[in-house]
Amino acid sequence: MKLFVTILLALPAPLAFADDDPGVPDDYVLAFADEFSQDGPPDPSLWTLEEGPARHNDEQEYYTAENAWVEDGCLVIEARRESREDMDYTSARLNTEEHFSFCYGRLEARIALPQARGTWSALWLLPSDTRYGGWLASGEIDVMEHVGYDPERVHSTLHTEKYNSVNGNAITNSALLEGEPGAFHEFVLMWDEQGIDSYVDGELLTEYHPKRKHLDNPERWPFQVSFHLVVNLAVGGSWGGHEGIDEDAFPQRLLIDYIRVYTPDPDA
Repeated sequence: MKLFVTILLALPAPLAFADDDPGVPDDYVLAFADEFSQDGPPDPSLWTLEEGPARHNDEQEYYTAENAWVEDGCLVIEARRESREDMDYTSARLNTEEHFSFCYGRLEARIALPQARGTWSALWLLPSDTRYGGWLASGEIDVMEHVGYDPERVHSTLHTEKYNSVNGNAITNSALLEGEPGAFHEFVLMWDEQGIDSYVDGELLTEYHPKRKHLDNPERWPFQVSFHLVVNLAVGGSWGGHEGIDEDAFPQRLLIDYIRVYTPDPDA
């Protein structure tokens, strides 16, 4: 979910999958997990609920704590058509910046996506350590993005100072989802010192393995510091609102069954 984004309207064709999700490596241990098993507010020891208007990407939502809760084993993020300050919608955005971050590991999430035109769902990572500079320079990892006007397709994107959406050369790919609309899908990120791979429903989506000589170049590979999780449901915006907003389709919900992060065992 870009903090500022220039959208390429000629999206890449879905990848012809060649590789399967390798699973959790034997030398990894569970470092973070939210199974969303307790009804009520999201766990405050894991998540910070952001408050205030979205001021990026021409989005139209105001983030509130009331728009996110746990129910029936899922995190629910609900976007509603209701005015708050100068915004026409409310929704929720959560992050783990004050609670959990990691450098290298495996992230798993099982998610059901809203289908309405105007929604923009995202699970992404931002750097907790910005030693290389501000946004872009220190990188961004979009594990999953989905826009409601193209409901059968999901996207996964990496941004660096050299490769990003502003320059029109972000490392990105998309895939067509199988199954019924609104069904759950599993998204996986595998990240180590040599590269990043993302998967949807067990099949490779996006991969980035820079040449060895570039691994020490933060313009190409800033992904050697700790990142934290962000999950949100935006409304409208430069991408989500590209084909308008179906106002009558709201409220809309993003559902998350679980989020887990495994990291290398320090004792292995």
